[in-house]
Amino acid sequence: MTATLAPWMVESAHKYLKAANILHRVDPNLLHIASVNAALGLEILLKSFIANVTKNEGKVHEKYRPNKDALKASYVMLKEKGEVGDKLDSHDLLLLFYAIPEEVRKAVNLHRFEMPIRTCRHVFAGSRYEYEAESPTGFCDTAIQTLNTLVPNTVHYYKQQGCTDSWIIAYPDVP
Repeated sequence: MTATLAPWMVESAHKYLKAANILHRVDPNLLHIASVNAALGLEILLKSFIANVTKNEGKVHEKYRPNKDALKASYVMLKEKGEVGDKLDSHDLLLLFYAIPEEVRKAVNLHRFEMPIRTCRHVFAGSRYEYEAESPTGFCDTAIQTLNTLVPNTVHYYKQQGCTDSWIIAYPDVP
């Protein structure tokens, strides 16, 4: 099984990763902001594997929407295990992880990152406003390190699938 290829989403995830790496390297006190950026990039990257093209297919500025059936199936499976609440949260990285077909997760070596994804599954939605009472008081670089590995893995997978997108082809020599 192959996933729909959404190269612009991979490029976007890379940009959030690049920002996260710069922030983390320049000032360790910005780890919170860097982690939120990386978590958003991780969300975009995971969604790229369940994306449906909605506009400009095969052209610049291709538009996407997540496959709702895949999200619902993942939600039901996690709900049966007691791992999600009563409402489907499309920002939940674990829900997105399980929405991706298992064969694709294995092809990208994504299956090896289930635990880090569990660790940072709510970082973007749950901690982007550090002043809120529910926001965590400490952060780690799990999302950054995970995305640092998964972007190249994803690009490699896209190349294996015959993706002809110019950014994918040029990677890692991209701005």
